[in-house]
Amino acid sequence: MLKPSPPLTHVALIALITLAVSGCNKERSYPVYRENPAPKDALPIVIRVHDAPVELTLPKVFVSYEIDPLCLPPINNYEGVQYAPQRQSVEFPVQRVSATEFSSTVFEDGMAVADYYGRGPCEWKPSIIRASFPVISEGREGFISVAVHHLELKKLLTSISYADSQMTLQTKSSTPGWVRTQSQYSYDRLSDIEKQKYFAIEISSPSKGIVP
Repeated sequence: MLKPSPPLTHVALIALITLAVSGCNKERSYPVYRENPAPKDALPIVIRVHDAPVELTLPKVFVSYEIDPLCLPPINNYEGVQYAPQRQSVEFPVQRVSATEFSSTVFEDGMAVADYYGRGPCEWKPSIIRASFPVISEGREGFISVAVHHLELKKLLTSISYADSQMTLQTKSSTPGWVRTQSQYSYDRLSDIEKQKYFAIEISSPSKGIVP
């Protein structure tokens, strides 16, 4: 006895689901974003540490850049998600000025403007400037990370964050832990007793220069 054929709508639904699943499993590939080999738009920064319980080692300084979303490929997946990378970080050299002061020069044009997706040149904007100090606490590796938005630093010239003086790491796993920090806004709302448990890390921009 012949089995009845399934309804066409049922067959179409199965085909659609199969196609969607195969599309999800397809590995996505994207062009490699490039750093600007000859940046010009320099932004000198100074990092000062105030009343830390120990002398901090040389930090790493990063700038996170955001790509112009208009140059990214169209969203053509059923999730409605843009999977193309939209941010890229660049590390910049740091010099020690003293036991508590460090300097670096970051660049607003640190990423190369290029036609990565065949939709015209992709412009970049600097977003977050971050300083990360490696630390050893309780016999484990960790870091103190403080950050400021690029536009905030250009407007206010100084940003202060506060780090836990006990340097207690916030993770128990084998990966490097992080030390709790407070923004100026959060710190100002602490009691006077709680404020004594933190030390200040300042990021400032004394001037803006152009590399010849």
